[in-house]
Amino acid sequence: MIAALYDWLLFFHILCAIVWVGGAISLQIIAIRVNRRGPAAAYALLGDFEFVGTRIFMPTSLLLLVLGIWMVSIGPWSFHQTWILLGLAMFAYSFVSGAFFLSPQLRKTKEVADEKGPDSAEVGELTRRLFIVSRIELVFLVLIVADMVLKPFL
Repeated sequence: MIAALYDWLLFFHILCAIVWVGGAISLQIIAIRVNRRGPAAAYALLGDFEFVGTRIFMPTSLLLLVLGIWMVSIGPWSFHQTWILLGLAMFAYSFVSGAFFLSPQLRKTKEVADEKGPDSAEVGELTRRLFIVSRIELVFLVLIVADMVLKPFL
């Protein structure tokens, strides 16, 4: 019974990771293409990024975390294992980055765009920073996947 539950938890955990990491990779590819069109085009994309971030990535990542904790609690793993601690640390970075940098920076970018226009150099710079930090976060997401699959220091 526990083995079947664990398998279902693992299935949904992996599905959440696919949605989160795959979605983030897709958004970065779109951002690179749109960013070449200039600050106004990149700024226009931010609303869609915010929508996906708050309505798709946030709930999916939280569900992924809950499922992972549940799997550790019923499976053969321990919260003292380095690969689990690394995964939790990278998850924490992603959560803090989104909540305390990306969201406030996005609001600031919108305010500057309302004041100075979406084509302003300042909006371009703020948007560029958002994209850079989100790319760094994407690297961490890929590292989490590698950590979960390879289980270094096991």
